This record gives sequence, C-alpha cells and structure tokens, in this order.
Amino acid sequence: MAKTLTVSYKGEDYTLEINRKTVEFLEQQGFVVKDLADKPATMTPLLFYGAFRKNHPGIKRKVVEEIFDNLENKDGLIEALIEMYVDTLDSLLTGSGEGNAKWGKNW
Repeated sequence: MAKTLTVSYKGEDYTLEINRKTVEFLEQQGFVVKDLADKPATMTPLLFYGAFRKNHPGIKRKVVEEIFDNLENKDGLIEALIEMYVDTLDSLLTGSGEGNAKWGKNW
C-alpha cells in the first residue's frame, strides 16, 4: 500500500502521494534526490509540488508554494516525502511484481 500524507490548509485537505508517474515527472523537471542537500531551495519545493500531482493534478504551483510557505515542521515533512520517493524507486527497481512476466538470459 502506498504511503500518503495529508496537508490541511485554509479548510482544504490535500493528499500527497508519490508514485511512478510522480517520480517520472520530478525527474523530467530536474529533481535529483542527492541534490537536496546541495540545492535545497530548488529541490525541496519541487519535491513538495510533485507530491501533489497524483491526487491534485490541476493544482497551481502558486497555491502549492503558498501552502509550503505556511507549513510547520517542514523538516519532518521533507523527511517523509523523501521516504515516499525512495520507497517508490525501490518498488520500481527491486519490486517482485506479480510474477506474471518472466525474463531469462539468451547467452
């Protein structure tokens, strides 16, 4: 089951989630998880915005930036988002899948 977070702002609840399409979007936007420490002003808001895309695809970036600016405990939230991102990558690269598709070497 996918991990989700709920962010409440101005009476509205937002469900943040990261899936394969989110990771793909973030990578296309230049997100690199290793760059969070070196480029926090760029990577952190991008990761936060990306987490909205699955369940709130039409949300405007300006609204997400306003929410981010008003958040408490940003450190804890970013840690949780990084965990969600890494878990998604792990499921993509190491997941066992359904077992319906097989592969084998031909050499």
